[in-house]
Amino acid sequence: MTSTHLTRCVRAPLFFAVLVALGVIAPVAVDAQDAVSAVASSALVIPEGNVTEGEASIASIGLRRGITEVQGVRFIHPVDVLSPPETTEDLQFGLEELESRANQLRDGDAADVAESTDALVDLFEQHLDAVRREQLVDAYMINALARCRMGQQRECESRLARIFVFREGHAYDAERYPADLQATFDRVQARVTGGARTSLEVITEPAGAEVYIDGRSYGPSPARADDLLVGDHYVTIKMLDRMRLVQRVNVARSGSTERLELQPNPRARLVASPEALSAISAELGETRAGANIRSLGSTLGTAQVVIARLVRAEGATTLDAYLYDVRTRFLLAHREATIEGAEEGIEQARLLAVELYQGVDLSGTVEVVEETGPERRAEPWEEWWFWTSIGAAVVAVGVGVGVGVGIASQGPAVPEGWTRIEGTL
Repeated sequence: MTSTHLTRCVRAPLFFAVLVALGVIAPVAVDAQDAVSAVASSALVIPEGNVTEGEASIASIGLRRGITEVQGVRFIHPVDVLSPPETTEDLQFGLEELESRANQLRDGDAADVAESTDALVDLFEQHLDAVRREQLVDAYMINALARCRMGQQRECESRLARIFVFREGHAYDAERYPADLQATFDRVQARVTGGARTSLEVITEPAGAEVYIDGRSYGPSPARADDLLVGDHYVTIKMLDRMRLVQRVNVARSGSTERLELQPNPRARLVASPEALSAISAELGETRAGANIRSLGSTLGTAQVVIARLVRAEGATTLDAYLYDVRTRFLLAHREATIEGAEEGIEQARLLAVELYQGVDLSGTVEVVEETGPERRAEPWEEWWFWTSIGAAVVAVGVGVGVGVGIASQGPAVPEGWTRIEGTL
């Protein structure tokens, strides 16, 4: 490479840097945090010693609630991944048919809509584990309003009332449903939500599973929900090593108790078996995620995992939580908290999860802290003056030799037997 080419290579970046500094060219900056959206995360609690399933469930509920509060993070429940719903072609077709039936309700044959959505409601009720509550509500809404269109007022209001029992605050979508039927909707909603209230107690075998009623978590079983409207409600049960259970329960005016038996989940052995939990626990605390932690993230389909040991010692229960990024394998954060009681324990675990994510780069990178030590003293040959002195000395010697040779060339004749050496520098 010639000196001219080398100069051009150096000047080009330097010229660009000057332009950026002067504001002529705007530098392109990408914030890593902005580039990350909806990072999937999950949580796993490992009970050790004599910690009960209920205590582990309390910690899990709290961690989940805290993680869902973190902006830019999407929580994935392990039970939802390990208990995939079974779908059929009929169910898939029925879900796709909802849109066309809503359009037909506005412009078509109401009798045909009522008949077809009767079948859809029955189909959805048979596959509660594969149908979102919003889809079930939509089917009930279209079916009820079709009855209104047909002049069957009692049937219309009866079907609307069923919705408000488990979805009290459901809002009317005037863009999806006929606007002229909203008055009927509002009247029935006011009447139903002002009705009698009662309670539901859910007991599971085994105990300690998380209980959801109409989508709201009521903690580990046995769990009790008060202030429920009389009628049908939907109960969902989640436990790490058991199949997820979704069931419709009729709550009587005098209150009801529902006992549910949970079935083992063979898929959960990848995560919840004693061997798997022990292997994962052994890797906690390492600065890089081990093979078992990475396998956990891959199984759950998440970019990050929060893994916590729950240990009881000397009368106190400690939750020791670690946040790992599966993509980069870095340990991003570590926090501890004491868990006390049920509601208090859930809140303490929630705060721990929120604190665990504070200051964390969701891209999975970590800040490298350079070690600081005593300032190293530069060696003489590393200083600018050393090489300047060397250069000056070389020049002085060269000049001296040149002067000496020049004087010698003008001197007397060389004696016999000597040889004259001449030169010019």
